Amino acid sequence: MKQFITNILWFSLPILLLYYIKPLYLLSEERYKQEVAGYETYAAIEKSKQKTNKTKLIIGDSVGYQLYPNNKENDSINSLACNQAIGLVGHFLLLNNYLKAGNRPKEVYLLYNPFSFDDNLNQVYTYHYFLKPFYTDEYTALFSESVQNQINKIPFHALSHEPSILTSNWAPTIDTTDIEPSFFISDISVDYIQKMVNLSHQYGFTFQIIPPPTRVSNQPKTERLKAALSNLNGSLTSLFKDYFNNIVYLNDTCFKDDVHLNNPNLSRPLIEEMMK
Repeated sequence: MKQFITNILWFSLPILLLYYIKPLYLLSEERYKQEVAGYETYAAIEKSKQKTNKTKLIIGDSVGYQLYPNNKENDSINSLACNQAIGLVGHFLLLNNYLKAGNRPKEVYLLYNPFSFDDNLNQVYTYHYFLKPFYTDEYTALFSESVQNQINKIPFHALSHEPSILTSNWAPTIDTTDIEPSFFISDISVDYIQKMVNLSHQYGFTFQIIPPPTRVSNQPKTERLKAALSNLNGSLTSLFKDYFNNIVYLNDTCFKDDVHLNNPNLSRPLIEEMMK
């Protein structure tokens, strides 16, 4: 029996070492950032700290990333678009990084589909896309009380930077069945869009929210969202009035799912026309 236990221990030791040493290696080399879910978010963070002389900046969700990937260069536009699951707080942090790096854009565009604004850091992807990249000493001072309260509700949030978790695709199961949906836009989204507007005043750039093309079958839903504008304050109402008036509806066959485009390059002229 003693020999059997010894054999088990010798057999288990390499597995245990691999379990603990591999994450530390990936952490030290930061290779995990290219391998885990949310790699485009890490790429956006790194890019947000680089200096550039481009005068147009795009931040945005995964449809924005389809249209202007942050890992490809554009002659006149710099893109930090990545994913909706980082919330508007995440996009604010990217913009703030960009300005702190000494960049002085003349125009900043938030490219966001109409069904992304209701994110309240309470979805199944929040752990991967927001907590792991942004729940650090570098950013927590910029979290509002509402953001911190939502983080506290996430299971195992304090373990999000434990090496074997941070460097893997593991995330806790989040029960969303009892979450009360906000109609169109969450309180956190309102708060951080206002913070972006404040940055535009401080640094002297124009700030515009641009809608990507939307499925024509979703038009009734977007019209209902537009009707909720009366609940916003005055400065944001004007921003969103233009946003909804600019939505271009395309045939459902142009989409691979509810929001993502089959051929995003065909829609870029529509976006750039709105930028004018």
